[in-house]
Amino acid sequence: LGYRIDQLARLHEPSLASQVLNDLISQSDVLDGLRRDQFVVDERSRTIIGLVSESYVTYSNEDFFQDVQSFLSDLALDDSFSFCEGFGINTELTIRFRSEKRHGVVKDARGEKTDRTDFGIELKNSMVGTSAVHISYFLNRLLCSNGMTVPTASSVGRVIHSGKRGSFNRRMEHCFFEVLRNFRRIGDLLEQVSAISFEPGQLAENKGIVDQLFGIIPGSKKKICDDEKLHFRPEPDLSVADKRRQRIAHDTEVISLLPKHFGREHSAAVFNSPYRDNASLFDLLNVFTEYAKEESPERKLGIQQRTGSFAKYVAENSGKF
Repeated sequence: LGYRIDQLARLHEPSLASQVLNDLISQSDVLDGLRRDQFVVDERSRTIIGLVSESYVTYSNEDFFQDVQSFLSDLALDDSFSFCEGFGINTELTIRFRSEKRHGVVKDARGEKTDRTDFGIELKNSMVGTSAVHISYFLNRLLCSNGMTVPTASSVGRVIHSGKRGSFNRRMEHCFFEVLRNFRRIGDLLEQVSAISFEPGQLAENKGIVDQLFGIIPGSKKKICDDEKLHFRPEPDLSVADKRRQRIAHDTEVISLLPKHFGREHSAAVFNSPYRDNASLFDLLNVFTEYAKEESPERKLGIQQRTGSFAKYVAENSGKF
């Protein structure tokens, strides 16, 4: 519409943003530019909730949920899934289903205590085409009810809202069963991440890993540095190698403080609990996912997704750890 979103965001008067958009939409030159597009309308409130191209395949959240239930009902009993939870954020719907048969177990060195994690799938749909349909794997640690979502390969777990309706439905079904066909891989990921010890110094060696780790909870590094007065200021006359050593030492200390600052009841205690003889990277990731439970649904899902992406990176690059 030619109106910047950040300008609309600054309007605090109730309904003023809608008035601005309605005024723009009624102008003939704007309408001419929209002739190839279609509005998505909430029929009950008669409110425009989105704008899509004419090639967009309409896929309501209701159709999405019913299709997923239909796919699940076609599965063999050995692969049965039950509904776990769902989140509706604006026009996006995220739903999770837990496997009734498959789960992972992490044991301590003596094999006496077990830490069970249930496996499942997460599916996400945008009713107005802001993103494709996404299917991910979902892990739920029973000890503390923490969850994380692990992305599948982009070519496997993603269905774009385009083409003809019939082909869209076929692609959706193919995507769903392809993700389930590789479902066993989530157990391999849990095993790999749980087998790697939490070594802050090792993580700090790679700047990319450090950035990804602190990106899981935006602002986490700044908060720790502010609280602990640990701001990094390398001496200007040092060599590149010495500056790197200083940076690694600083990041090592900050990473080691993540459980202290963001760990909650279970995830913080697990670093000294009988469930582990030593903390693993899986324990560290559960610091993030337990913290996420205190956040709004949108931030919670974001933290869980970024945690799962990091877990996948760890599993695929275990040699670096």
